[in-house]
Amino acid sequence: MSLRSASVLFFLVALFLCAWHLDHGHNDNTMARAASVASLVDRGSLEITPIHTVTNDKSVVDGHYYSDKAPLPTFFVLPFHWCAVHLGLVKPGEFGTLNDGLLRLGGFLVGSVPMALLIALAWYDLRRRNTTLPMNAALLAALPLFGSFLFVYSGSFYNHLPGALFSVLAARSAIHGRPLLTGFFGGMAFLCEATLLLLVALWGLQLLLDRNWKGAVQLAIGLVPAALGAAAHNLAVTGDPFTFPNAFAANYTEMHQQYGFGTWQPEAFLGLTISDYRGILFYMPALIIGLWAIPRGTTKHAFLRDPFILPALVLIAIFFTHATWWGGWTYGPRYIMASAALLLFATLQRIGDRPLEKWSAYALSGFGILCAFGAKATIWYSMPTGVYHPLLSEVWPRLLRSELSNMQWLALFGVSPVPATLLFLPVFALGLYALVRIDRAAQSD
Repeated sequence: MSLRSASVLFFLVALFLCAWHLDHGHNDNTMARAASVASLVDRGSLEITPIHTVTNDKSVVDGHYYSDKAPLPTFFVLPFHWCAVHLGLVKPGEFGTLNDGLLRLGGFLVGSVPMALLIALAWYDLRRRNTTLPMNAALLAALPLFGSFLFVYSGSFYNHLPGALFSVLAARSAIHGRPLLTGFFGGMAFLCEATLLLLVALWGLQLLLDRNWKGAVQLAIGLVPAALGAAAHNLAVTGDPFTFPNAFAANYTEMHQQYGFGTWQPEAFLGLTISDYRGILFYMPALIIGLWAIPRGTTKHAFLRDPFILPALVLIAIFFTHATWWGGWTYGPRYIMASAALLLFATLQRIGDRPLEKWSAYALSGFGILCAFGAKATIWYSMPTGVYHPLLSEVWPRLLRSELSNMQWLALFGVSPVPATLLFLPVFALGLYALVRIDRAAQSD
């Protein structure tokens, strides 16, 4: 089997696993995006005033309500929802064409698809390594990502997974000497999450440090489409191309000053790193391997110029100063998901074949899978802000009481949550087996 054919098949198998759970929960975050999509289809406007009561994540500009979210996930889902409505597959209800089906559609397109692409990209990059890996490349790509907070957001209409995917694509382009694509993909990440513009600025700075003036110009040119898109969206919502909608957030006044950044948050240092509250190392435990693999394989000169490591760390540091660093009701540190993905790819580039790496990868990924699968089977990312040990306080009690989520595609055919959840376990095992077989088939080409 050719590597290209194997890559497509690998992605499809991963996508099936990533799309088993599809989120139709009426979360403020997902409902805000869905409201924009429905408003554009129903009324041809970004204004959500007629249905603004469906979400608290909204901006108020001159008495009119808008979603306060970045635009790209909305506009990616828009043509698919438009087609569904005009084909008669969606019937208007109390809130127009905003319904659970739209939430699931958005979850699949901007949750499941980016997650599966990240897994496929990780596998592709591992296959290109010349050194020996601690385990099969398919397993090494899949297990750390399924065993992380990224998987909990797979199937949800959030912005973080596409932002992480475009960040990884931009960093891969940078490391392969393609600054035009770095700017383009970095711009797409920015259109998913405005804070990811910081990554683009750092990639540009790295080019300037190398006196690569031509590359810096190409990166800036690649950023132009996103800059124009953001300016047009800002102008349509706020009336100012340089003012983002969340500057007018209706229910989060802390966003009105410097978009929430720049305040001393000492509790964030442990909270975003090692804690079981929102710690990146707890919610993506495979990153612990990076604590020794990255320093061992990176010189000081390479560290300053690595497009994965330094930008990821700076982004985390910036969120140490954010007024809502914990991210509200969430599973893991969702605001720094792009950093998590970048650091995982950096770790996979450097992981060795020593017994420590091998057994650490299995053990840490296994722990992450237990946590992520438990959350996915119960309350997904709805970990209350004031609960500081959510897996013990929220997930474990629900598992013991068999309070399982019905947000699985089998539920659409009348299958109850318990058998649907139990069935996913052997399906996941078979999916991993299929990924390994695809990897071996590609090797024999």
